Amino acid sequence: MVNFNNENTIATPPRDVIKILILQRRNDLIEAIEDYNKRKFIGSDTGTQFIQARLFSLFLEIQNILSRRMSPKDYEKLEKVLLSDSLESRKLIDIFYQINNILDSADLIKIDTRKQYDTSNIETENLEKNL
Repeated sequence: MVNFNNENTIATPPRDVIKILILQRRNDLIEAIEDYNKRKFIGSDTGTQFIQARLFSLFLEIQNILSRRMSPKDYEKLEKVLLSDSLESRKLIDIFYQINNILDSADLIKIDTRKQYDTSNIETENLEKNL
């Protein structure tokens, strides 16, 4: 979590702080999914409410990104689903995948940033490696 009492945080650009907050919310969601799966795999009767709450918190954090990158119809559908009383785990995971794809396209969680090229073409490879 971001420590707002730290002087390094004060010197950090707001954009970077927001990115850290988004990544923290995403991490919290992944931990909630992990906890749900652990309980489910040992045979405990567990609900998805904790995952749904974490997913909605992430949604609130990135709501403006989603509204810009999704069609209005898809955004409204997503919002309606997230505001429903209870969701099954498969639907929650599907929404998480959808949000992950948007965060990846926004280069927030993308780790494979190297440009893809044809490695069988030596000239192309040389051009890419020299850039």
